[in-house]
Amino acid sequence: MEIKQLPDGLKNQKHIMEDGVKQWSRLVAWSWTDYLAFGDDEDKKQEEQKLKEYFIKIFQDQARYSYTFISYGDKKKKGNAYVTSLKIKKLVLGKNSEIGDDDVKDITLTLPEVYEKLTNQRPEALCHEPFMQMFHAEVITDRFSGYIRDISDSEKEEIKEVIKEISENDLKYVNDVQYIIYFAYPPCPAFSKATVTEEQLIKWMQGKNENGDTATDYLPPSAYIPISMS
Repeated sequence: MEIKQLPDGLKNQKHIMEDGVKQWSRLVAWSWTDYLAFGDDEDKKQEEQKLKEYFIKIFQDQARYSYTFISYGDKKKKGNAYVTSLKIKKLVLGKNSEIGDDDVKDITLTLPEVYEKLTNQRPEALCHEPFMQMFHAEVITDRFSGYIRDISDSEKEEIKEVIKEISENDLKYVNDVQYIIYFAYPPCPAFSKATVTEEQLIKWMQGKNENGDTATDYLPPSAYIPISMS
């Protein structure tokens, strides 16, 4: 597997990049189990379950749209991929009301709120708008380590043209893009000590290490818990 290096423009932002690695891996862990942060709150519990289902769906949608246009040159799916990328950005920023999908139109609970409930910490990297506005999001499903690369001028212009035709208001999510972030979202492996256990996932999503203490490492306890922003 080719090792990807951070773009030069991000190498001096070590702290926020490490936070992003940690936060993404915890959200994946949350999506891979039935555990709910608001399990004791009946109203929020139902919203969180719907939010989790949407999280899984939107990341799978982006991956399959991207694969289709890359492999077969399907221009319609390319447009779908770009639109879905914006929905992902809005989701991680907690802007449910701007997503425009029926699946989330009645969900007031946001992904940053779920993360804060799980860990007692705000996901500053992923929900910090000035930071996330630098990225166009894509999803890869064939590896456990995502990466970031510089976006070319032509790529950015193409994305802007597609988004402008659909909603000029959404250009605000593209204008400041400098990089493409590839979120790693592979299939969940079969739980075992040789891969990852459900107990490891639950402890990690709660900000704990394998001993149940507060985790001090930004890396998850298993190589089979995906990371990105690295």
